[in-house]
Amino acid sequence: MSGEPVKLYLYDLSQGMARQMSMSLTGKQIDGIWHTSVVVYGQEFYYGQGILVSSPGTTHHGQPLQIFDMGETHLPLEVLVEYIDSQRSVFTADKYHLLDFNCNTFSNDLCQFLTGQSIPSHIIDLPKELLQTPFGKSMLPMIENMFGKSQLVSGPVAPQVATSSSSSSSAPAMPSAEAMSLLQGVSSAALSAATPRPEPVQIANSLSTLEKWIKSYDAVVVFFTSATCPPCRVIKPDFERLIEEKNPAGGHSLKVVGVIVDTSVAYDAGAVYGIRSTPTFMLFHKAQKFFEFKGADYAELKSSIDLLLFTAYPPHPHRKIQLRAAIDNPKKPILYNQSSNTAIVFKKLDEFMSQSGVQLNSAQNTALQRAKALMDKSSQNTDFVVSDWKSTVDTLLDHLPVNQIFPVLDISRCLMVLPNVISFYETDCSQIVRILDLGYQQENVPKATLLMILRLASNLFASHSLVTSQFTSHLPSSHRGSLTQLLIATLLSQDNLVRQTAASLAFNCSTVVATQRLQKEENDGEPTGTADQEDDDWQVEIVSALTDALSKETDEEIVLRSLAAISNFLFLVPVDASLPHLLSALDIKSILDSKKEIKSAKVLGLSKDIGNMISQSIQS
Repeated sequence: MSGEPVKLYLYDLSQGMARQMSMSLTGKQIDGIWHTSVVVYGQEFYYGQGILVSSPGTTHHGQPLQIFDMGETHLPLEVLVEYIDSQRSVFTADKYHLLDFNCNTFSNDLCQFLTGQSIPSHIIDLPKELLQTPFGKSMLPMIENMFGKSQLVSGPVAPQVATSSSSSSSAPAMPSAEAMSLLQGVSSAALSAATPRPEPVQIANSLSTLEKWIKSYDAVVVFFTSATCPPCRVIKPDFERLIEEKNPAGGHSLKVVGVIVDTSVAYDAGAVYGIRSTPTFMLFHKAQKFFEFKGADYAELKSSIDLLLFTAYPPHPHRKIQLRAAIDNPKKPILYNQSSNTAIVFKKLDEFMSQSGVQLNSAQNTALQRAKALMDKSSQNTDFVVSDWKSTVDTLLDHLPVNQIFPVLDISRCLMVLPNVISFYETDCSQIVRILDLGYQQENVPKATLLMILRLASNLFASHSLVTSQFTSHLPSSHRGSLTQLLIATLLSQDNLVRQTAASLAFNCSTVVATQRLQKEENDGEPTGTADQEDDDWQVEIVSALTDALSKETDEEIVLRSLAAISNFLFLVPVDASLPHLLSALDIKSILDSKKEIKSAKVLGLSKDIGNMISQSIQS
């Protein structure tokens, strides 16, 4: 299976000055003071003011001077994001050191994690080479004054001395103005990457500063105070606490900014805004005055801030209507993890292997026996070698006809929920893709085989990481097409059990979308750290197939699972999505009305909520 390419972007922090000045300053040619970043999954990761992420080539460093191919990673995006999050407490802004712990340290660690490869040695070794020159030694005190003591130096460094034929005394050589200018420029470039989130509560000592904050954020609360105002001192801690509470510590951006203005200092601000008494609170939405009140009234302050936030960040239209069934609709996938009759399954597999003359090697036979022990619950999975099991499955898929592979697929779907098995297939899911493709690329696939393929596909959802990075995202490395084609091909099967399992698979697809939307809502719209599941075209494709199948369906359980899937795809759908309009055009209302004869409270509840969600989305 092809992996995701990993690129190393190289920049020169000196903007060409090192190339021009290095020979005269250091006595050796240095082509650049290198800054690096790592580009993978369409994002550029780099270290400066903490770990930062940008679209490739859009950082303040401009376009890279050189791009190195670091190979490919088979780790899913979910694992990468978890790793980055785990490193944020390690690569913090205060730990940055120009010589010891810099952007190249981070890039090297990340490349080793992703591909096992180190970045080019001439980039990593540049600080050591620099310190071996007279120029580097003369600059070391300045660098250590800015960033702290360097670990590259063992023991005290003897300063460079200026010798004279007339004197034996020595004195440290002072860096030239050019050298100091170069160092300051490099340090500024290294640390001037996107600034971290500002503090939620700011002080404005002038009209210009106040107006800068008002124009910079959608929601701003200004607290006009004065040094001689006792009520101001009473309400100030409550004001700061309220603003802090509305901006959770884990957020990457501010929802609301609180600005404290002392009118005895920023008299121009007090005059322009007509402040005649303190405390006065003014609330702004998109730089326009939203509300104003006077006095140290905590209840008034809290309700005003809540109303401002409600206006600046209105809830999703679906939160304005009663949706009991849609909200209660499960967001956990349907898994087929109940073990089959192990003895019968393995007896049937032995029979088929004998008929087809399939011979397994020693490692494959061991893997088969350990799989049997796992299914019998008579063994822990610690001695189960997944790579040997994959080899076993490959051999059986190669040599057994399609009507005889259902026993091995049955075993595989039971094993797929085990953590070590999931972890293995997260790095190489090519075998899974091969199995999924069998379900729709061949005609007249036997029912038993098709059922096991669908159940195996459903059990992939035991790993959120596996499905969101490999089977439901629109990332180039995703195999979503195989899963989607299998689903669409089986929703209209003539067999009830196949259609029911296909409806379960559709429901599972909907859960990853619904779960991410709920997490984004909880995080105030910020990314959740998983590959984005919002792909309008993909959701339209699945829901169109579900609607077509639903119009012909009479089985209560299949109808219920299909409605549950459509409900999940609809709930909290982005306001600009085409899905509600599509369902309206497909006359989903008539289809829902036709299902009332089923007389199921769950079916009726979901049908009602789906209709209400479509109407509310179209009207908003």
